[in-house]
Amino acid sequence: MRYSLHALLLSSSLLAPLAAHSQSLYKMTFLPSNTTPHAIDATGRIVGIGTDGRGFVWSRGAMASLGTLGGNSSMATAISPTAQVTGSADARNGVSHAFVYNGRSLRDLGTLNGRPTFGTAINASGQVAGYALDRSGNDRAFLYSGGKMTAIGSLGSGVARATGINGAGTVVGVSFLRGFTAQRAFVYAKGAMKDLGTLGGPSSSAAAVNERGEVAGMSFVNADIQHAFLYRGGAMIDIGSLGGASTEARALNNAGMVVGYSTRANDVPGQSFSHAFLYRDGVMHDLNDLVAKRGLWTVLDAVGINDARQIAAYACTDLGDCRAVLLEP
Repeated sequence: MRYSLHALLLSSSLLAPLAAHSQSLYKMTFLPSNTTPHAIDATGRIVGIGTDGRGFVWSRGAMASLGTLGGNSSMATAISPTAQVTGSADARNGVSHAFVYNGRSLRDLGTLNGRPTFGTAINASGQVAGYALDRSGNDRAFLYSGGKMTAIGSLGSGVARATGINGAGTVVGVSFLRGFTAQRAFVYAKGAMKDLGTLGGPSSSAAAVNERGEVAGMSFVNADIQHAFLYRGGAMIDIGSLGGASTEARALNNAGMVVGYSTRANDVPGQSFSHAFLYRDGVMHDLNDLVAKRGLWTVLDAVGINDARQIAAYACTDLGDCRAVLLEP
């Protein structure tokens, strides 16, 4: 049987005038239509998936397609402090392989025991965290380091996905527990995997880790409601929601600022969309309240934030024009 971590990982009013002026407002820069962002680096470069179904690197109006490994499609999921990009690309036989892009070409990281692989995070040393699919379609977390791809185990179930890595090689992600009773955020360091627990509900997942070892992710607070969390100093901190039942942190910077998405209290299931959030100084803000002159655009999700507080996000209009955007303070 296949046990999917995908659903958990992706389960993706204006301020008063005086309050609005007290916040630093963000300027919005648009990437081409139908682009989906996945990450941002320290200089504001954004990586993601373009209109051609292939990974891209965008920098100040210039879009570079990464190509493939001989197949039809690719995606860029992360970019390191040294501008190396990881993700996955189809080989000639249609099987996905994790890769590293160095600004010129894709380097194939291969497979794990012959199975498809996907890079999800990369650090300045070129270490890549990701996951492979076994013959049953279950996730197997891996760390690619020193030219070798190694499975890093799980929290007892054999099923895990790595989603983040920092400069020290600390890996975070999500794993089923033994017996597949729940899913938990984990930290993997020095060969050992640690369960980070939850905010009171059954399951949690980690999305990213910064250079201070702080982790951002999401946790259920009961059987039905999930909140974003910031894990620091050995404790999982509930950083709340925008009032709805579904909130998830996507990324954080080294100052502990967190971005992600949240539904709102007045949302109508199946009709309303999430809003992107920025958590800073102990408060979660709707990013739409912090964007200057956004017009018809709604920022639905924020997927990356750097130490300059630049944010990679996804925005749409009511007319269906959706694209990646760069938000700059």
